[in-house]
Amino acid sequence: MQIIEQPHTIIETGIVAGIGFFDGVHSGHRSLISNIISTAQSRDMSSAVITFRNHPREVLHSDYCPQLINTFEEKINNLSETGLDYCIVLDFTVEMSQMSAFEFIEFLIDNYSLKCLFIGYDHRFGHNRSEGFDDYAKYGKILGIDVLQAKMYMPGEKHINVSSSVIRKLINEGNVSEAALLLNHPYALQGYVISGYQIGRKIGFPTANIAINNLHKIIPANGVYAVRIIVNRKYHYNGMVNIGNRPTVHSDGEICIEAHLFDFSGNLYEQYIEIQFIARLRSEKKMNGLKELTDQLQKDKEHAMNILLNSSISY
Repeated sequence: MQIIEQPHTIIETGIVAGIGFFDGVHSGHRSLISNIISTAQSRDMSSAVITFRNHPREVLHSDYCPQLINTFEEKINNLSETGLDYCIVLDFTVEMSQMSAFEFIEFLIDNYSLKCLFIGYDHRFGHNRSEGFDDYAKYGKILGIDVLQAKMYMPGEKHINVSSSVIRKLINEGNVSEAALLLNHPYALQGYVISGYQIGRKIGFPTANIAINNLHKIIPANGVYAVRIIVNRKYHYNGMVNIGNRPTVHSDGEICIEAHLFDFSGNLYEQYIEIQFIARLRSEKKMNGLKELTDQLQKDKEHAMNILLNSSISY
């Protein structure tokens, strides 16, 4: 997949593209992308998605801090796995926000050889997002391109409407296993190991304290999780993670993310870590001293190992 960041760099006679923020690149997005690719192949054209480097609401509202499933790097990596020919990356600006839907479609045609545009079933764009699919289809006819609408994607027996907002809610609630099913991959956080209180080491459960490197990423609900951990992008471990304010040993209210890696010994200080959340084991709770905490952590470890051994969720 080639990343396009400048206009007039696509030399093909035409592209079939979909537009959106594509946060999470979830199974609904992948269904849309599959339609884009098959339509492009049937028309002997190239396939593309059009997305934004920054969240549009950040530009329009300076105090807005988005909660995101993906960093921009993660999004590009996930999109590169789909078989697309191009990813067109736009920098959303105040000037762009003033464009009508007609003007924006015309902009895409003039700058990126757009011949066919897929619209998500609930996606709106253009100034104030006041127009809908029927308007976009009408503008397409005027401008000489096809505008097609993607169907709602509701897989499985539960018939859940797969959307980024649904997945964000699941992660916020700690339901990371359900989120992984809709994403087609585990939700992940990345960061660097920082110094901690080292209490875990004293009770036989040494932990790595993680400073998350992107403040826009969603932090799952407080609790203990079964996780897979990748150190420095190449060493894989099973483990468990506690998210919370450590009520048994510390109570200043600060939220900490502490990872215990199974079958690991060594120093992780300042190392880069990715945490992939597989399942939530329990909520965080205050224990009656370190002995009760140690016993509970041993139970958590056994529970986590059983889940990870039988999990069908891949890295």
